[in-house]
Amino acid sequence: MHLKCQFQLPYRRIYVNKGLFYIEAFVSDLTRSKQFYGDILGWKLETDLPEVAGYYFGTGYLVLVKESRPENEQIYSGGMYVEVEVENAAAEYERLKSLGISLSELENKPWGESKFTFKDPDGYTWAYGQAS
Repeated sequence: MHLKCQFQLPYRRIYVNKGLFYIEAFVSDLTRSKQFYGDILGWKLETDLPEVAGYYFGTGYLVLVKESRPENEQIYSGGMYVEVEVENAAAEYERLKSLGISLSELENKPWGESKFTFKDPDGYTWAYGQAS
């Protein structure tokens, strides 16, 4: 059985997704954000420039950009949700809680996931989770 294509492309191109390259987030205070991601979360600082900081977390990469947009475009929280896979969600929950970070409850989802959420200094929501 042959399927007929309803439309024709001018050329054939194959795309291969390799995974997430990086996440970019504008921050209102780069020094404060560097303290949060580096000192509190323990992510590895790779790029350290006056206007940009880059952090590895596992195989992911976060690029923090010092705010330079017009004031009416400076929106931070609510536009992003990323869940980072960790080895032990309960241990990370206790570690961050002991550092005074405001956390959601540690949830055990029926599909086999333990996770919790927290916000960075600009209000971006992050989650740490693991398969359980």
